[in-house]
Amino acid sequence: MRNPFHMHEIPVDAPFCNRETELRELLSYAESRANVVLYSPRRFGKTSLVRRVQHALEENGAVTIFADLFGVASVEDVAARLAKAVFQVTHKREAFWKRALQAIRSFRPILKPDAEGGLSLSVEPSSPSVTGIDLLEETLESLGTFVEKTDVLVHVALDEFQEIVVLREALRVEAALRGRFQRQQASFFFVGSRRRVLLGIFNDRQRPFFQSAINYPLPLLPFEQLVDFLNERFAAGGKPCGRDLSRRMAETVGCHPYYSQKLAFLIFASCDTVTEQAIAAGFGKLLASERPVFEAIIQGLSLHQRLLLRAIAMEPTDKPLAGAYLQRHRLSSVGGVQHSLKQLAELDLIEKPDRWRVVDPLFTCWIRDQLEKTL
Repeated sequence: MRNPFHMHEIPVDAPFCNRETELRELLSYAESRANVVLYSPRRFGKTSLVRRVQHALEENGAVTIFADLFGVASVEDVAARLAKAVFQVTHKREAFWKRALQAIRSFRPILKPDAEGGLSLSVEPSSPSVTGIDLLEETLESLGTFVEKTDVLVHVALDEFQEIVVLREALRVEAALRGRFQRQQASFFFVGSRRRVLLGIFNDRQRPFFQSAINYPLPLLPFEQLVDFLNERFAAGGKPCGRDLSRRMAETVGCHPYYSQKLAFLIFASCDTVTEQAIAAGFGKLLASERPVFEAIIQGLSLHQRLLLRAIAMEPTDKPLAGAYLQRHRLSSVGGVQHSLKQLAELDLIEKPDRWRVVDPLFTCWIRDQLEKTL
């Protein structure tokens, strides 16, 4: 029996929990050639949502370009990823492919057979002597030429856009991108999960992108809609569970989009009948499966950041600088806590809607579980 839930990015033709309002609004913004900053914590389904928006746009004849900037290492890398994204989306559409080849002069596409019998696409610079900002400017100008010569809507999604801030010439990159994008009659979606860093790019008066896009936060899944979704999908898979158990699942993961799918996947795969015990066992498997991710996060932090993260996981607070809180959790000076708060917030590991708390609900559970095992 096929599992009705997904462990990875949800296909555009698969059932999707809610997001009707977001899909409708984002589609309207894209069609109006507006620019949008789409942000949320990690694994909220931003990429799946953008893919669905672009799929709907493609059905109406638009050209949709998707470039992932995660782990970008240089200005040249940014330029190459933009060029590759254009060639990838156009090489199967002859008319647009010809326009892309004519417009994108800074890179040339390389098509090679892959192991699965298809074609893999890579790019290489047309002129090795052009590098850095000059190469990026040339690529952006080429993209503008492609947009201008394309008689349909062009939509560009830049995933993990905040990654550009790590580049040595970050402000020059921002200025180059902003200067070119504002003159192009296309819609740009800037997508990211390090919210403080991403929003800083667009809401700091000193930055080139200041107030150039619509800020669009992606919230948790609505509780009742998630309950309905889980109930319907388990029934569709031949293992009906009822609303009470669906509610239990939604509560267990705090309506988190990714963890909702993964918990349901694990439960469906490991039991014939959904019960409270099956949900508890599934949650245990979920925690265990995420352990390497959480350990990697912890290992990347300083000792003081780890202590503060643990304190906030155990005791969310609106007064992390209070003497009693510092003493209770064996934290150091006020200055040290202030510095660690800033660093953890920039990594999007903690947030303060009303009080400081760990962003990821499962990470919170894992930290508490690890602490209990050591006491």
